[in-house]
Amino acid sequence: MATRTGALLIILGLLLPSSSVAQATDDAAVPVALSELHQRVNAYRLAAGCEVLQWHEPTARVAEAHSRDMATRDYFDHLTPEGTDLSRRLLTGGVSWRGSIAENIALTAQGPEVVIELWVDSPPHRENLENCIFTHQGLGVFRDRWTQVLIERPGG
Repeated sequence: MATRTGALLIILGLLLPSSSVAQATDDAAVPVALSELHQRVNAYRLAAGCEVLQWHEPTARVAEAHSRDMATRDYFDHLTPEGTDLSRRLLTGGVSWRGSIAENIALTAQGPEVVIELWVDSPPHRENLENCIFTHQGLGVFRDRWTQVLIERPGG
């Protein structure tokens, strides 16, 4: 598996030039960092045999809110300190879906290139990335907390 992961990361390096997002949490750099991560996720999925994920803004707002909450309250988990999970956060954010949902989180100030490496190196996160059932994603970052929400067929 290490060879496959290495090959996919090399492919990513060829498809996407390395950026210098020194402060991915800088307000001006956030849209660029999220756009780069979106492209890197889709390049990885294509190499893994999946379709690309479409951007879903309402889901991105939920992802951003989770990143902000984790950073502001200084925790790093898929559950809030009160135990609120992804499905509840999506519903509270007005997002509906038909099918599956999943979430990847990362803790780094290094930017999109490192975020995708962390997810690929983590079996549960890699499984989410390689799950071809997902059709859309939303990404969020605040300070050093990154959140990816994967969703199958978001509702109206």
